[in-house]
Amino acid sequence: MEQKSNVQYRAEKEYKNSREKFFLLLREVLSNSIHAVIIRENKDNTLIPKIDLNITLRDNECKILLRDNGEGFNQLNRECFEALDKINSEKARYKFHPLGQGHLAIVYFADSAIYETVYKDELGVYWKQDIPYPNVSDGLFDLEGFSKEKVESIDTYTQLTLIINKPQTLGRARTFFKSRENIDALKL
Repeated sequence: MEQKSNVQYRAEKEYKNSREKFFLLLREVLSNSIHAVIIRENKDNTLIPKIDLNITLRDNECKILLRDNGEGFNQLNRECFEALDKINSEKARYKFHPLGQGHLAIVYFADSAIYETVYKDELGVYWKQDIPYPNVSDGLFDLEGFSKEKVESIDTYTQLTLIINKPQTLGRARTFFKSRENIDALKL
């Protein structure tokens, strides 16, 4: 489990001098969703991959809502999320170039995030868990610290809600959308 100070240091080192801050954040979260649905689609031939993206830009806030019907935070995904440099073997198999550091962008650019996930465990039981991120405790990625509940579900998903209020990143988001005719053009 990674310590918060180490992760924040690495995130700042990785992204501090980046000019395309908002684009990097958007790229990271979208690629994770795309990878999740492709991996699940290859396991379940009947799956129709679905990713929904909704971006709301207001005067003092940018809100990104991203939902996919991938596997959710199953055991392998949980392990990769909790350990910063652990490479997801499923992503590596599909040559998605997993570096194990995608969530550094969220730590650095977003003010708050909430992952809502429904996943199936090894016994076929569906669980729902809300994960506030970054966590305020020292163990930034400790998913066991958050309650989960058994649910009657027939599908898995992950929904990420990001809130951006940081002036510099919010300014980058505004600049990013000035050069695009509308936010809806980004929807998948």
